Amino acid sequence: MSERRAGFDLGTNTFLLLIAEVEAHGLTPLFEKETVVRLGKGVDAAGNLNAEAMQRGLVCLQEYAGYARQYRCESIVAVGTSALRDAANRAAFLARAQNETGVDVRVISGEEEARLTFRGALSNKKDLPEPIAIIDIGGGSTEVVLGNRQGILKACSADIGSVRLTERWLQHDPVLPEETAALREQAEKIMRATWAVAETRATVSMIGTAGTITTLAAMAQKLSHYDPKSIDGFILTAPQLGELVGELARLSVAERQKLPGLNPARADVILAGALLLEIFMQLYGFAQIVVSDRGLRHGVLVGALP
Repeated sequence: MSERRAGFDLGTNTFLLLIAEVEAHGLTPLFEKETVVRLGKGVDAAGNLNAEAMQRGLVCLQEYAGYARQYRCESIVAVGTSALRDAANRAAFLARAQNETGVDVRVISGEEEARLTFRGALSNKKDLPEPIAIIDIGGGSTEVVLGNRQGILKACSADIGSVRLTERWLQHDPVLPEETAALREQAEKIMRATWAVAETRATVSMIGTAGTITTLAAMAQKLSHYDPKSIDGFILTAPQLGELVGELARLSVAERQKLPGLNPARADVILAGALLLEIFMQLYGFAQIVVSDRGLRHGVLVGALP
């Protein structure tokens, strides 16, 4: 017996919608949408969601709830991540979301986000050599999960993400070399403290998911339109990533907006995300990663299976 469900992933930078038929053996996507909401704008510095960001989020939730009704979904599973974990005034947003859109949003821990992302990213990948690691670079946090087909061995989350580190370190446009150097130093320090080098290097299959990494895959292929079939399973190599980082660092935000494969709304934060991935691959010795178009939004639906 199948059930039609909607999964909402309310991230720091992006809100993602997935509508799918969910069965005991997995799920079949029917409709997906991405909206750059920037809910977490300013949260790192202020500790609160600002009024404009909350309003953008509520408008998007209203739209997504409409899609769920249009597709006659039997249930909605909505989760909030880093920005909502960090914001002192998250209760006000959650209450408004319930009252104004009818959507009950559950704020999940970084570890739970990591576990659900692992499950979602692997939901259509059956033959990867083990052990497997998943890296999910979000707007406010980055999750890395180590595991295999039998289960998850370790899941850790760190408060480093594309929006958070852009606001904290990349103040000039174009960025200055000393800014990227400071970001690299701090990110590497946090990574070493979060994910053991020897343990992570033992991974055989490295999978990358979420908007930063799928965007980099689109840019590496110079896609004029985002195509999930061209993204899912794409192998992004360290040299390709290095070229993208170098190009992004040289360009202003306005110049980046013209690059093929890059959603203009991500142009200001994509460099920080790309740097995080490059630092991770260098530190842990990965020459390439396999990109997954699936992630947390799939995991929340698969994870909701009885």
